[in-house]
Amino acid sequence: MIDTKQRIKSHEGIIMEVYSDSLGLKTLGIGHLLTAKDNFEEGVTYPMEVINKLFEEDYSIAFNDAHDLIEDKDIPYDPMVESVLIEMAFQLGLPRLKKFIKFIEGLQEEDYSKAADEMIDSRWAKQTPARAYELSTLIRNIK
Repeated sequence: MIDTKQRIKSHEGIIMEVYSDSLGLKTLGIGHLLTAKDNFEEGVTYPMEVINKLFEEDYSIAFNDAHDLIEDKDIPYDPMVESVLIEMAFQLGLPRLKKFIKFIEGLQEEDYSKAADEMIDSRWAKQTPARAYELSTLIRNIK
């Protein structure tokens, strides 16, 4: 069983206050990027119930985005591909994930070495190298 949620939580960490992420963007909880519709204040510690609610909402969006990508791009189904795409959608959002054209081509061709190489050959991998390496290794090891 692939525990995508736990892996995302491990990569994102849990911070109960508003903070700036690695790109300087205001974030809360488990990688929840704050938007204009959010009403969270800096310096306030939010309860875990709020953090979990935000995470479940964000995870649901990422899950749906990953499945939309799988369907739209005719990517053959594999549970590990699904899991990695969910995490990448969670971190990057669907518009940025769609820009991984050669990675997506590798998935479509079931050429997982190519897909993994394209993950590593990206700005994303330079920004979050440990996460990119771990996820690319999961893709590379698909049989």
